[in-house]
Amino acid sequence: MKAKPGFVLRKVVKEYILMPIDGNIGTYNGAVLLNSVSAFIWEQLKDDISRSALLAAVQDEFDIDEATAAKDLDALLDQLNRMQLIEGV
Repeated sequence: MKAKPGFVLRKVVKEYILMPIDGNIGTYNGAVLLNSVSAFIWEQLKDDISRSALLAAVQDEFDIDEATAAKDLDALLDQLNRMQLIEGV
């Protein structure tokens, strides 16, 4: 899976904001606020990555157990997919 092109992630103070750019500005109404874990995942999605590799990256970065990481990752991926921000899910 991979993030769709046409978005930029910016850190403003302590918030991460995912903003549409170029042709996506008219398609996506507004920006998406992300926490630090979601922003980390978004960065990993810049390149094509499997769910298992993404899960391993999250576990390594945040020292979290697999069951919790998998549950939270799947919820985020589902939300990003419904928002049409990722492809190949």
